[in-house]
Amino acid sequence: MRTEREPGHRRSEHPEAEGPPAQGPLTVLEALAEAARLVPPGRAVSYGALAGLLGVGGPRQAGRAMAESGPGTPWWRVLRADGTLPEHLAAPAARQHEREGTPRRRTSGVDMAGAAWHPTPAQRRALEALAARTR
Repeated sequence: MRTEREPGHRRSEHPEAEGPPAQGPLTVLEALAEAARLVPPGRAVSYGALAGLLGVGGPRQAGRAMAESGPGTPWWRVLRADGTLPEHLAAPAARQHEREGTPRRRTSGVDMAGAAWHPTPAQRRALEALAARTR
């Protein structure tokens, strides 16, 4: 049964809600949430692209990771490929996008071409390190 919760906050039944361990193995969901933290303000990435950059999981796992991630995870920077989010997340995400200066489309959603995240070499190394820890 699905429960309603604020985006970006884990359900209380998840004992790992404090975040992933600093060292040791990570679950796919933990690794995807950590990868989302690498996306800088004003940039965006699709669920599928995030999973592809990390080399684990897929769009559904990335969406689940954002839904179950702990506070501090910038879930609003990880979107559908068309630059939108589910309707119940659109308004809080729009406030964050406005605050961060994320390029937007005239109609609604993020301009994914203008906001595309292209990881720096250091961010790519961090993604590789996360992937290596993923079980």
